Amino acid sequence: MKNQIKEKIIQTVSQKFPQTLQLKDKIKVDIPKEEKFGDFATNIAFLLSKPVGKKPIEVAKEIQELLQQQEDFSKVEVAGGGFVNIFLSPAFYKKVLKKVVKEGERYGERREKDRGRINIEFVSANPTGPLHLGHGRGAVVGNVQANLYDYMGYKVEREFYINDAGNQIKKLGKSVYARFRQIEDPTYPFPEDGYHGDYIKDIAQHLYKYEREKILSMVDESQAVDFCGEFAKQMLLERIKEDLKEFGVEFDIWFSEKKLYDSGKVEEALQILKEKGLLYEKDGAVWLKTTEFGDDKDRVVIKSDGSYTYFAGDIAYHYDKLKRGYDFIVNVWGADHHGYIPRLKGAVISLGADENWFNVILIQMVKLFKGGQEVKMSKRAGDFIPLKYLIDEVGKDAVIYFFLTKDSNTHLNFDIDLALKKSAENPVYYVQYAHARISSVFREAKERFGFDVEKDFEGDVSLLDKPVERAIMKYLASLPDLVVEAGEQKQPHKLTQITYTLASHFHYYYNNFKFLVEDQKLMEARLYLLKGVREGLRTLFRLMGITPLERM
Repeated sequence: MKNQIKEKIIQTVSQKFPQTLQLKDKIKVDIPKEEKFGDFATNIAFLLSKPVGKKPIEVAKEIQELLQQQEDFSKVEVAGGGFVNIFLSPAFYKKVLKKVVKEGERYGERREKDRGRINIEFVSANPTGPLHLGHGRGAVVGNVQANLYDYMGYKVEREFYINDAGNQIKKLGKSVYARFRQIEDPTYPFPEDGYHGDYIKDIAQHLYKYEREKILSMVDESQAVDFCGEFAKQMLLERIKEDLKEFGVEFDIWFSEKKLYDSGKVEEALQILKEKGLLYEKDGAVWLKTTEFGDDKDRVVIKSDGSYTYFAGDIAYHYDKLKRGYDFIVNVWGADHHGYIPRLKGAVISLGADENWFNVILIQMVKLFKGGQEVKMSKRAGDFIPLKYLIDEVGKDAVIYFFLTKDSNTHLNFDIDLALKKSAENPVYYVQYAHARISSVFREAKERFGFDVEKDFEGDVSLLDKPVERAIMKYLASLPDLVVEAGEQKQPHKLTQITYTLASHFHYYYNNFKFLVEDQKLMEARLYLLKGVREGLRTLFRLMGITPLERM
């Protein structure tokens, strides 16, 4: 909305002061702290003062005369020695409400996906166990940030990096095989560093039931371990996909780490770095000069035994993304990877990436509380609390909303008891109740007055002269700006703040005014405003992935 107002000011003022066009980037349009100073204030008169050779106050008065001719501005005032304050008109709000109602749950979205093609990688859990709370928070943050990019006009590809190479899959195979053998021989040793949790036993029981003869017939035990590891990986990956789908998260790309190594892409990326003089040998290993990227020390990419480090694989993985032609990428990582960012960013820049191509959103830990006590790790998971447990406890919508209530780079305490409360104290209940209340008003309008809100109609916005009505219309007008700002800043948690504010405006309106009044014109105007609020809420709900409830 600020941009719209700014463009309207520039268009109008440049007709008399052509110098305005050269000052375009310096012109500011801000929302005053106090309503008495208008809906917007601009510094344009101060900027034009020198080029036109007049005092700011004199230029401001001339601008005032020009802008007062605009139908979107009901009043224009000069204040503070040259600031121009603008009050929006019913004609402006009529356009806003018409746009909200017309665009529905995609209000303000840039339909043309022409801003560029981007990749956002998130969750990327090792397929060695169920998703835990940290994965869940990463899933929400990544998915909602992807939705924001889509809203802003980017073509977005969601990616899951499957960590299916290396020791963790071998360890998974050993763990499952040991539990498989223990079904007949309880004394069979379990690996010291094996994966615990009943889910390993469940997989072993499945293999015992359907693949017993095949596994026992394998002469080489390592072959049996590999078979168990591959089977367990696929089964756990399917469970991960099912949990994410229930959570409303689906991916466009599932990228295998194993295939990355098998393809020769690691060698290719390291060869480029070698040609750039960034690799050297020391103590039998190959090192990358990451100190040139701001790292505190150089890092090994090929160990003395000839095997690649995880860092080498990550370099190759991001080089593969670079070759795919994305305008930029975003990775959603656990906060413990903070120190990893500069060295990997430096490596991909060395491979040809732009300075702003590589971006990271960090996710902090989640602690779960119930009955005032912290919920400890789950026996079924082994050493963490499964995401599925939390979804089953409070429902998908509450999990998503609560995961978004704080910046992802701050620790989050999740209160199960609060998430289950059916009162205004529970923020997700509060915002969903706003939507349900609007739906109940619409049902009553049809029952009592035979008025179908879903039909194509427009209310007389000039009748909406109460302060709360203007506040709602103004907030709906600014909603796309707020959403885009959250996306640009990579702060999807701001959506809960935006949603809560809109719901608060509505609840105040609902508690202090009647909508179904005898005055037909006033009733239609207020129902039209409510329709706008409903579509604003639905837009925000869709971006977050929560359900717009009709009844509560």
